[in-house]
Amino acid sequence: MRFTEAGAARVRAAASRLIDEHDLPGMAIGVVSGADLVFSEGLGYADIESKTPMTPEHRQRIASITKTMVGLCAMALVDDGRLSLDDKVAERLPDIPFNGCFESLTVRHLLTHTGGIGEAPDVSQLSDPFRLLFGPPGASIVEGYAGGFTIEVEPGTKWAYANHGYFLLGEIVSRIEGASLPEVAARRIYEPLGMTNSDVLDRHHADLSTGYHRAPSNDERELLSRAGREAPDEPTVDGINIRGEFVQEWGRGAAGGAQSTIPDMAKYAAALLDRGAGIVRRETFNEMVSRQYAAHPALQAWGLGFGVSTRFNRRTFGHGGNAFGGWNSNLTVFPDEGIALLIHMNLAYAHFDKIVQGLRQAVLGAAAFVPSQEPIDLSLLAAAPGVYEATNPGPLTNFRIMTGIGRVQISAREGTLVLHSRRGDWKNGVDVVPVGPEQPDLLVLNTGDPDPTRLAVLRDDRGGVQGLVIGDGQIWYMHRTEDVKPWA
Repeated sequence: MRFTEAGAARVRAAASRLIDEHDLPGMAIGVVSGADLVFSEGLGYADIESKTPMTPEHRQRIASITKTMVGLCAMALVDDGRLSLDDKVAERLPDIPFNGCFESLTVRHLLTHTGGIGEAPDVSQLSDPFRLLFGPPGASIVEGYAGGFTIEVEPGTKWAYANHGYFLLGEIVSRIEGASLPEVAARRIYEPLGMTNSDVLDRHHADLSTGYHRAPSNDERELLSRAGREAPDEPTVDGINIRGEFVQEWGRGAAGGAQSTIPDMAKYAAALLDRGAGIVRRETFNEMVSRQYAAHPALQAWGLGFGVSTRFNRRTFGHGGNAFGGWNSNLTVFPDEGIALLIHMNLAYAHFDKIVQGLRQAVLGAAAFVPSQEPIDLSLLAAAPGVYEATNPGPLTNFRIMTGIGRVQISAREGTLVLHSRRGDWKNGVDVVPVGPEQPDLLVLNTGDPDPTRLAVLRDDRGGVQGLVIGDGQIWYMHRTEDVKPWA
């Protein structure tokens, strides 16, 4: 795919519209075609108060995009024969106390978020699960996990996004290399690619854009209240955006401590488009961006460090990032088109996916999703209605699904299906429509977004619906429950 001036105009127009529509502070965007950065612009402000214009050269906390870099460092060690995907984590880290079913936990599980690891090391920390992600960076991982590290479910049986799994992976990489993770990332990635303005130190920098966030939503206030915590009362700088506090990530940055710029990330994206050239063997990279774990063949999957999906009917791999206090970022690679999209935004925003969708659509010149006119399959209308919830055990591994959407209810109304969630964007109900007649059990939440969330129903041998898979960045499996009454 050739990125033309028409494409640049689409991206520029979409970015300007999205900044106005969502009251964003600022945004920097890059488009890479092959080895070249063919579009690079900043819009809005890097700092609202001083009206400093955002530029592509401003640093961004790229947060969890760091995990792709840690994954590459780990796979480079696999290439070297110094690490195996089947190595047992407890044997690699014998000084960390593990609890639960940890014996089978491997490096592969850490890379694919299937290690049975949840949002906190143990249930005692769930009232403030992100506290350990940000704190004294000098504290060792052994000190951080001195109270024990719980593996909640059998590794390989459940997908749950795990920051702490990448802390463990980063520690393994660091110990094998005999160097800190920032040193390893510099030697393995930044220096070979010529990324001179990137690091995994997560320190405040003169060129770092100012981060902003929004006041807590009603759902967030309710969850804080349940945890016995008060919602913060913070002043805005412009009536909507709140200046964030820079808090350094703990754990040597393995889960999200990288900072970079659009020009530097363009070099990284070019290497990814060239199948990891200069970092890992091409065969190794192909394995990293293959579907290593998926709950449904048509939905979101996970590779070795990368999310793997289909967006606007194009194959993609990549990762997003959310730095608490004020930054969102996204890296999307369209390998068949030879194109990559980079988004740096200095706002931690609950609706960042809408920004990403709009810019992906503009880069590709893609049509928005059009709901199918096909009626819902009659057997599905009869079998799908009910209440669905995350699987147990799960206080740790279910944290994101329970705080994001909670339980969901599907109802049949006037020949169609409607989904209500307990929390989030679907709380007031959204129509569920079929993708098409050839896949009657693959559905779309008809939210009006250009590339909306898809879900699949899972049937038993008699045609009954026993579960749902919701796949859009996350991989959420929910099973039918008869213990909860419908509420909508």
